[in-house]
Amino acid sequence: MRYPPFLSMLLVAIGIGLAACGSSTEGDADTADDAQAQNGAPQDEAALMQQAAIEAGIPIPDVEVPVISARTYKAGHVQLQVSGHFDIDASPTLDTQASISDGAYTWITYGTSGSEAPNTTVTIGNGDMGVSVAVGRYIATGTSTECSMTTNVTATKVSGHFTCPKVTGYNQADRSMGDVAIEIEFEANS
Repeated sequence: MRYPPFLSMLLVAIGIGLAACGSSTEGDADTADDAQAQNGAPQDEAALMQQAAIEAGIPIPDVEVPVISARTYKAGHVQLQVSGHFDIDASPTLDTQASISDGAYTWITYGTSGSEAPNTTVTIGNGDMGVSVAVGRYIATGTSTECSMTTNVTATKVSGHFTCPKVTGYNQADRSMGDVAIEIEFEANS
């Protein structure tokens, strides 16, 4: 899942600051590729970002983010419901051209992103999961920080249920904002 832009920038800045504050011995500086955790295991980017967020006081969700092998998606369905600042009750079709897993990050899109018709994109990877929903000029995004998210991954299917009781919806036309609740049940087959 991706973090909101301001949160991503904050986490990157904190991560860079933490890396710059690290100590080295005899002029041998550790790099991100060979950084070792206290137990001797290599730390990945998601773990470093999570540690930076914890040290910055940013709440970290307790959600297991699955690793999804590289694949494309050929079929699937979604039930999308949004209520509040704007409303959606729709089942847009899977956009096979915009739905892909690259082995590290996954984007599964239903409907056509940016169109007037209802659309949604599920993102999974880099230590987080999220969902973006839109219709016309209205858009809302929820991450595992604000949402309850469960996923199931098999060799040929990714499915899940995301519930976001309160995230901010935004209307790009009049710049109005308000709370929305999102519920999405999805399945994508490779």
